[in-house]
Amino acid sequence: MMNPISKTAYYTLGVRAWDAALPSPICSDSFAKIFMNDDAQKVWKEFKDQSRPNMSNAARHAIIDNQLRSVFSEAPDSRVVIIGAGFDTRAYRIKGGKWIELDEPSIIEYKEAKLPTLKCPNALTRIPIEFSKESLIEKLQPYASQEVTHIIIEGVLMYLTHGERQKLVSGLQELFPRQIVYCDLMRKSFFERYSKELYEKIRSLGASFKDLVEQPEDIFLGNSYTMLGCTSVPLYAVQHGKDGLASFIIRYFLKTLREGYRICRFEYIKSND
Repeated sequence: MMNPISKTAYYTLGVRAWDAALPSPICSDSFAKIFMNDDAQKVWKEFKDQSRPNMSNAARHAIIDNQLRSVFSEAPDSRVVIIGAGFDTRAYRIKGGKWIELDEPSIIEYKEAKLPTLKCPNALTRIPIEFSKESLIEKLQPYASQEVTHIIIEGVLMYLTHGERQKLVSGLQELFPRQIVYCDLMRKSFFERYSKELYEKIRSLGASFKDLVEQPEDIFLGNSYTMLGCTSVPLYAVQHGKDGLASFIIRYFLKTLREGYRICRFEYIKSND
């Protein structure tokens, strides 16, 4: 059985399959359709009318895609760890990288059947983990490294309590003393103003957001990370969706929307003191 949070992976999968079929896709995940089974179609049917959130979901994925391409252009052998990978296909779509994916056994098994690691053009390791029963840090212990590790935490943090976020961050610092984190951060004000309808659909899958705050970046800044930059997900979505008017309005008038949901990058380098 797939846990409730993992069920949301079918939603994000449906978004990328939908986006890839558009005349001008934002993300262009041509592999997504491979995984669109009956369960995925059933979930997508409930979300496909959420046009703006769907564009933003495709945008957040594309933003990280582009950031990783920039990394690989200078360091093609960089290591990437994806926590709660879902149906992520970046290892197949992006040239470069040594990839590690972690998610529930049911997802890993299904991905391996449809898109085997042996067919991946880059080095790829998939690690099954039952998040409710097993330790993420213990699962990653064999892969601890002093080399710079790029860690993707996409569509995950809003489902964790503050304590769970703290435990995750502390554990990752122990394993990877030199790291760059890529994550989506949602402000409480953004959620309250723009995400209630979408959230009700997410709750219908059995998942729920936890401990939303107005400064979600503090979980990193308060743990010795340095912010490298943030990109507005809604603004990127309308810009690449070719909606010039919406882009102008969001950029200059809708601060809560523009800054409320962002992809942020944080760097951590362990001090020798």
